[in-house]
Amino acid sequence: AILLTFLLVIFYAVNNISKKNNDIATPIEEISKDDEELDNNYGAVNFVETSIDLPDFSIADLNESGKNFTKKDLLGKYTIINFFASWCSTCMAEHDILLRMQSEAVADLYGIAWRDINDNTIKFLQKNGNPFSKVGADNKAIFSKVANIEAVPETWLVNPKGQVVLRLKGNLHDFSIDEIKRYLKLH
Repeated sequence: AILLTFLLVIFYAVNNISKKNNDIATPIEEISKDDEELDNNYGAVNFVETSIDLPDFSIADLNESGKNFTKKDLLGKYTIINFFASWCSTCMAEHDILLRMQSEAVADLYGIAWRDINDNTIKFLQKNGNPFSKVGADNKAIFSKVANIEAVPETWLVNPKGQVVLRLKGNLHDFSIDEIKRYLKLH
């Protein structure tokens, strides 16, 4: 009886507060498009805004012997860095989205092969298509330790000053492209 009384008091209080503030439940038609997108992607991982200054780095270029992928490659434009591996099933699942980003020219794409064998990475990109302007070979995860990469895939949006401004731990989805485009439009 006490529990029932308590629940009735709470129910009455909530209803009175809502009526006083004209805070009546919003009909579905009034939900914004962005809210609908979020509802449709419930449970999916989205980008998180951040501000991380990239340290100067130099990683062996997978495709050009004697050359390196460095922070200088990223400066002056928005770029996307995708950490991946040929052995990673989630990386394989998101690869078509990276190819779509490349075809839509969302931003320059760079890849960092994480804890992978160069020959395997090369075969993976030859077989599935290479969306990247450059691929760094971080076979021993040295850069990844500095960058606090715990698993792949992970994707960063880097601003023209060399700062990571969006970070996604997990695989890309179709809506990830829209998230990046929306961010770029606002900035």
